[in-house]
Amino acid sequence: MKAYKQETRDLIGRFLLHQLSFVNCIAALDSALAGLLSRLRAGELNEIRALMLANNETVMDEMIRRASKSKT
Repeated sequence: MKAYKQETRDLIGRFLLHQLSFVNCIAALDSALAGLLSRLRAGELNEIRALMLANNETVMDEMIRRASKSKT
């Protein structure tokens, strides 16, 4: 769980720094989740879900910011 959190934090950071495209960021986040699912314990499901939603919000907020920036 700790490794997943760090991996997703790093991926989001790379995305925010324009080192990772939106498509590649989503694919990498999906891959990280797939790697975690086999090791996931029942009690961790809510924590993972909250982290996934927070990551999604961060990525989507950045995409909105980028879209509005490109319109100016």
